[in-house]
Amino acid sequence: MDDSLFYIIVTNKLKQEHLENINFLTHMNIFCVFDFDPDSKTSGLCEKYKEHHATNLHFLHDYANDSGVKTTDFINRLKLFDKPSWIFCNGRSDYLGDEKPCDEKTWMKTKKKLLKRAVSVICNDILPKGSFVVVFLLMSQVEQPIVDTFHEFYAEMNGHEDLAIISESKENYKKWSSLAQVSCSMAALKEISIVEMPLSHVDATIQTIQPTVSRPTRRLPVFNKGLCFLKPVEEDEINSLDIVSADQCDNTKVEIMDRDKINTIEKYFYQGGKIDWMNLWLADKNLCGEVIKRDAYKETNEILENIVQGSRVKRPIETVNICHHPGSGGSTVARQILWSWRTKLRCAVVKQSKEFTTVCEHAVRLREYEEKDKNSCLPVLLLLEDCNGDYLDDLRREIGNAIATKKISSSVLCFILLICKMSHDPERMCRALPSQTVAVTHKLTDGEKTLFSRKLEKLKLDFKPDFILTFVLMSEGFKPSYIEGFVKNLLDKIDHSSLITRLMRFVALLNCYIHDSYISVSHCEASLGIDMQMDKIRYHAFLDCLSEQARLVFIHLSPFKGESPLHISSIRIIHPLVAKEILKQLSTTLPQSMIAMDLLQDKVLMNHRFGKDEFWKFIQVLFIRRNKKSRGAPKDSSFSPLIEHVSTETGGIQTAVDLLKAAYTSLGKYPFVAQQLARLLYTNTRFEEALRWAKEAKEILPYDTFVLDTLGQVYKRWFYHMHDTLDKQELVPEKVTDIIDTALKGISAFRASEKTPLKKTVSLNSSYYGEVDVGCRLLQLISSVDVFSTKGGNSELMKYLLTDYIPQAVTNPWRNFHSQLKGMQKSIYHALECISEDLSYFQTDISDEEEELDTREPEQVHNPRKWLTRTSAVYAGFFCNVSDLGNPMPDNIDAEIATNPEIANPFQRQMKIYKLGGGNVTSILSLLYDQKTEIC
Repeated sequence: MDDSLFYIIVTNKLKQEHLENINFLTHMNIFCVFDFDPDSKTSGLCEKYKEHHATNLHFLHDYANDSGVKTTDFINRLKLFDKPSWIFCNGRSDYLGDEKPCDEKTWMKTKKKLLKRAVSVICNDILPKGSFVVVFLLMSQVEQPIVDTFHEFYAEMNGHEDLAIISESKENYKKWSSLAQVSCSMAALKEISIVEMPLSHVDATIQTIQPTVSRPTRRLPVFNKGLCFLKPVEEDEINSLDIVSADQCDNTKVEIMDRDKINTIEKYFYQGGKIDWMNLWLADKNLCGEVIKRDAYKETNEILENIVQGSRVKRPIETVNICHHPGSGGSTVARQILWSWRTKLRCAVVKQSKEFTTVCEHAVRLREYEEKDKNSCLPVLLLLEDCNGDYLDDLRREIGNAIATKKISSSVLCFILLICKMSHDPERMCRALPSQTVAVTHKLTDGEKTLFSRKLEKLKLDFKPDFILTFVLMSEGFKPSYIEGFVKNLLDKIDHSSLITRLMRFVALLNCYIHDSYISVSHCEASLGIDMQMDKIRYHAFLDCLSEQARLVFIHLSPFKGESPLHISSIRIIHPLVAKEILKQLSTTLPQSMIAMDLLQDKVLMNHRFGKDEFWKFIQVLFIRRNKKSRGAPKDSSFSPLIEHVSTETGGIQTAVDLLKAAYTSLGKYPFVAQQLARLLYTNTRFEEALRWAKEAKEILPYDTFVLDTLGQVYKRWFYHMHDTLDKQELVPEKVTDIIDTALKGISAFRASEKTPLKKTVSLNSSYYGEVDVGCRLLQLISSVDVFSTKGGNSELMKYLLTDYIPQAVTNPWRNFHSQLKGMQKSIYHALECISEDLSYFQTDISDEEEELDTREPEQVHNPRKWLTRTSAVYAGFFCNVSDLGNPMPDNIDAEIATNPEIANPFQRQMKIYKLGGGNVTSILSLLYDQKTEIC
């Protein structure tokens, strides 16, 4: 039995004596069961299995995917990897709907094509070849449908190597083999069949080689200092959490773990893999060396002890932050904390990509499991790794609402969120919240250096330094010179023309720019041209294809260790800093732009089915995600780090433009790449090209807020450029017609963006800012036109903008603009009010999605209140000197209004207040804050 594989079970009806001997099934990584017994849910295998594990119940038609949804969405909709899927292939006798059992002839007409489609979807879209085994349990009379299932799997899997057959009855097997040999020879069938062995013997034999002992339950601590049993079925129902039980790993069969197995587990961790609970368990049992506890562990532990046992006032939800450099061991510290607290608190890791509502529901169930009093439960310690701020806020709010709904006392500690987050400046994050934040950096303290030095000497007795590279690098404090030297020696004799080196470039590129990125082994095999049809390929076979250098720097991510959300095996480079240095040195012979272009043009890699959605997400992030201080980056970037780097290569901006064009095509015309391309082009004053790409994005997403806003930004930047390069001498109306047209097109695009339904992650449409900016600059331009710039011209301008009056000089040149220009005062006022209201009610922080696509100016993002005050004054400055219907006002009107306010009409007073910064609550509060700051 291989615990690194998934299993698919195909079975017909089991007798009662068979159902007493299925324990081996409960310890297998079962992906799904094709069950031909219509009574299985009420009196068969399904009912018996559900005593041990929860399942998802499906029919064959559920796997049709007629709507053609993405594989990821299809998997999520059916919850395929959350629990084993039980597929009733011949209906259910207890089902009240249309799925009733039928005879063979009817099944062939109605169900066979659905079976064929289900097998095809699983084998071609969900599980790659070599990652699963199909086991046929023939425990009753064989009928044609189950034989057809064998034919389908045999065809889709290109042979019998990953198939197995178990049959107690010789007669049943004889009929089976006679029907099955249509696909597979009798000799080949015998190789994969176990015949005439009672299922009880099969059960006992398989259990002896399974890595865990048969055990009914795991144990959790309870409030009264005792323990309770956590039933597997209950645990399966709260599957968004990876629960760390008080007796975690205690059911491991030590007797079947030889020294090589233990060394493999240790080596994987010290090579750079994520720590597993087994590492900590083996260390506790003195079966391997202890895992070093960094100083951050002690600091985190002290914070937790203060929260749980201290005298401070308790709150229902507490937060502890671990901010860490990439690859510095932050995740290890967090897991060591959960391990040490597992007998005192209820501990769990939140699985990635789970909805916050589901996580909240499951966390509450974990807290209250087997406890009688909701006010007397042990707190739950939840580990959340690399979650964005919006998700954490949503989860915290949802948990708070659940606590309030259950009327739990506000002084009872219910949940502790242990947030482990990557940061390029963890010490700065720690200084911001010192009482609840711990920093983990690449730099070792003197005490840590001693511990690492001693540990390294011990590890060298069992492992070559080349195979525990991450630990060796960590012992050196990740000195740049050491990493540079290591990579230089590694690449010294590398074949730059080989496919393996090409793959190393691709993985290094992704790992350098995208935290926790990886490439599936299936993608790698496809890229390397490994023929899956010829041999029984497993990860070890892929490993055999790698060069010596690649074996040293690649690390395998197992889908069963929570490291690869793909649910299939993947690889990455052992450490982000090593990936960065490899990319740096390899790009001396091939620039990063060419590496990225080569990746995009590799059709085999880009279009490979398995894990395609996740792989494309990494490529999208590579070209779109910017560096942000809010995410721990040293500084904000205007474009993705890759695009900013490529812009500095030979060819400059054009190289970056060509790369984004290739990305747009390779990603199936992904609209947000077109949007980024438009941004890059207008930033470099290539406005006509920018307009074409902004319109390209709009064609695909005609009602997207960000896409429409980018179109407005193209016109805005174009208008600004035209305005700034305009000869301001003797401005006649005809001279500015094209400029006004461009500005008004920008305003129209911004207004279209404002009218689109907002995404739930966006508090305010940023297009309001764009409309105000363009509007104010346009007013400035119009006021400079000769007809409005002479003495008394301001009065003429106000009459034009605020009444039906149109000066003769602009009647014909501006005939297409009059209605829009006359509506500007009200539209700018409305936009300013919307911005003010948003800033009054909401925080100025923006979501991660908005950060990637946001086109606002830095001041609008980081100091929007100051921008609002300044811009409101500019806007009001045009309109505050207005009397009835725009009659001329004296030049000293400001002084007259100040001494005699009664002479001003309501509109004047409103504009004057706006000009002085008192037009809205936000501006007033901003002025008060600035005044207070100056006094301080």
